[in-house]
Amino acid sequence: MPEQRKRPMTFSDRMQWQLQHDALVKSKVMKQAKSNKTFLVIHGGKSLNKQLPQHLHRRSNDYDMWAKKPQERMDKMEDSLDKAVGADMFYEESIPMAGSNKRVYRVMSRITNDAVVDYINAPNKKGYYKIMGGVKWETLDHAKKIYRKILNDPTTGKERKRKSQVDLNRILQFEGKLKQANKHQGLFQGKFHFKSTNLKSYNRRY
Repeated sequence: MPEQRKRPMTFSDRMQWQLQHDALVKSKVMKQAKSNKTFLVIHGGKSLNKQLPQHLHRRSNDYDMWAKKPQERMDKMEDSLDKAVGADMFYEESIPMAGSNKRVYRVMSRITNDAVVDYINAPNKKGYYKIMGGVKWETLDHAKKIYRKILNDPTTGKERKRKSQVDLNRILQFEGKLKQANKHQGLFQGKFHFKSTNLKSYNRRY
């Protein structure tokens, strides 16, 4: 839907949808992910939270999606969200993906000024997702490989490495391997600490 055809968001719109914002995004993402007409895999923080117990959850504000047609999926999601609200509350953004020639196609919220859904090209391989509740989710085994690759890449930024270490730790604790990893790698301290950052302090900051 062209931008000029949408009614500008008003203060009344903002107040009405502030509390319903996250629920609206979740409902639209799940509907799109379940569609037989699209190929979408949820990965990253939302995927881990889906598969890990509550005490190992961390705050994750956006959905990371692998898609066969990421730009088209972004267009449809932004239109669907604006149509549900009845105003131009969401917009699109395309940015280069760090360390890659790919692009990230993002649906942004005018309420939070942050991304609510990120789409990138789906990997051309098999075995990296499983289906739960009619939705494709990245497997924990695949997520561990991704996080370890990030941690071993000298060109990856410090902040991205820190987030990857937090998420890798969550998986390892869930699998009962955190203590073993601490003994052999010296990466962890205490039940869930690594260096000076733990999940509780992470959620307070993010």
